[in-house]
Amino acid sequence: MPRRRTSTGEMISTLCFLGVGLQSLGEAALAPLVQASIPMPCALACRTGAARRPIARMLRRE
Repeated sequence: MPRRRTSTGEMISTLCFLGVGLQSLGEAALAPLVQASIPMPCALACRTGAARRPIARMLRRE
């Protein structure tokens, strides 16, 4: 199977997803529980977006 190279745009979007996810997670950790209910799912979604390539590879193998 030929190896597909990652484009610069894909790397930038992955880093942005990761950065926003970590920032949201940090904000949620400092907020009271009720106020953390909004940034916590956003952090999870962003971190999942950052891991989209490994997730796709894992699902393709099965």
